[in-house]
Amino acid sequence: MLLVSNGCSHTAGAELEYPQQGDCYSKAWPKLLADSLGYDHTNLAMSGASVARIIRTTYEFIYEWICLGKSTKDLLAIIMWPGIYRTEVYAEQLHNYNFDNNWTPIIIGNDNHYKKRFSPSLYYYYKSWATNITGYQGSCDFYIAVTNLQNLLHRYGIRYLFLDATNSGLLTQHSNLDCYRIHIDKRYYEGFDDSENCYINLCNKTNQKISKYSVDSGFNSHYDEDAQVWYAKHIKKIIHKRNIL
Repeated sequence: MLLVSNGCSHTAGAELEYPQQGDCYSKAWPKLLADSLGYDHTNLAMSGASVARIIRTTYEFIYEWICLGKSTKDLLAIIMWPGIYRTEVYAEQLHNYNFDNNWTPIIIGNDNHYKKRFSPSLYYYYKSWATNITGYQGSCDFYIAVTNLQNLLHRYGIRYLFLDATNSGLLTQHSNLDCYRIHIDKRYYEGFDDSENCYINLCNKTNQKISKYSVDSGFNSHYDEDAQVWYAKHIKKIIHKRNIL
């Protein structure tokens, strides 16, 4: 059995060993959870990842798994969704920034960083996107993306659990979004539309500590190894509570 996880820095285990560390899969909660279940483990997460990247890389993984002739019944997918003010762009010319297979993450608030590293055309693309994206559009895109991946996993009989890293920007009470939310299978989505039940808020409420390396870097947003252990146990309880296995 294989546990395949995907998400952003909170799933990748960022800054567990040194400041500005992008990932530490061996100490992050997905690996700890897999070990406790007696599963093998693959972590697809990347710092700065968007919902778009999660969809893309999970599709790629499932395709490669099937091409190898392996059974999708042997998979357990754990997806931790990031906030909505992120996207990614395919940029073949970009070779000096965090990317995978020529895709680079784009996050609102990194203006100075992107101005130094992006080509002028890519930087203007970012500026236009950041200026025009709204909470409503981002929320529409989010719910459609979640349903998209949910349906793929259901199609192949892959057991899964969805979680939220944060609900930043998500309009959970907007009535015009009901036509999207209604299609999401809440049986396999812990904390659906509940901002208090996302990773960051749960860590804060249980007094988990920020990693000293995240403090040193100035991000002050990535939790330490003890928090990884706590969250792995927390998810294991959810898996059993929801009879996912």
